[in-house]
Amino acid sequence: LKQVQHDANSLKRIYSPRKCYAFTLAEVLITLGIIGVVAALTMPALINQTNKKELQVAFQKTYSELNQAAKLYEVQNGNPFGVEYSSAYNAGGQYGQNQLDNFIILFNGGTKYNSSNWQNSADIPSYDIYSLNNKTKDNGTVCNDSGYYTNNTGKIYSFNNGADNIAENGPIICVDTNGKKRPNRYGYDVFLFLFTIDGYVIPMGMEHPNNPTSNSLNWNGFVSGKEYCTYSKNSKDGGYACAYYALQDRSPEDSSKSYWRDFLK
Repeated sequence: LKQVQHDANSLKRIYSPRKCYAFTLAEVLITLGIIGVVAALTMPALINQTNKKELQVAFQKTYSELNQAAKLYEVQNGNPFGVEYSSAYNAGGQYGQNQLDNFIILFNGGTKYNSSNWQNSADIPSYDIYSLNNKTKDNGTVCNDSGYYTNNTGKIYSFNNGADNIAENGPIICVDTNGKKRPNRYGYDVFLFLFTIDGYVIPMGMEHPNNPTSNSLNWNGFVSGKEYCTYSKNSKDGGYACAYYALQDRSPEDSSKSYWRDFLK
């Protein structure tokens, strides 16, 4: 009898109803509110970092493509921007322009879509390019001597005129790494590179023994230093040399910090 009673009590404990605990509507709303506040604080930062990472990848791919195309062209045709290019292009000849047309074909079927230049500014692409600090805008890039090219990835390329001297690097090429998609800012998705007489492409701001001595980019000059990659300038040239820092992923303000994560705002 005692065993039967013990078994009955055991079953009663096993199958007896448990106490249930529930949240009130107010508690649920408070919890959801806290989650919403946290999301509102963290999501913009996450989105911003994701966007900057995409721009970094596009920049690195552009730099690699430029050098690959330069070397491929050199194998097939000789240095694309050597003595003949500089002398013919600066004299208004067609030789240099033909080289640009042939060179751009190497970029995933690149084609010329606009013939505008500084003499024919009415046809410059109808979207604004902004300074690094986003306070100054202009229609088109500083590279305004060749017209505009694009390829099947949507990137936009434009060239400046050839070097003043045949022993100097040039021309400059400006690349909008994501085309007309914003932000369209120097140092973010618009970068300057320089073709070298030894067949490579370097970021604007990188020292090279054959860099032009002039610091006027209107005449295929060369600029370097953090004063050409700074938010303190309201002019476009405040972002002309950012490609050098972007390639190293080094902030011009603090070399211990990242260009893409820390410097870009």
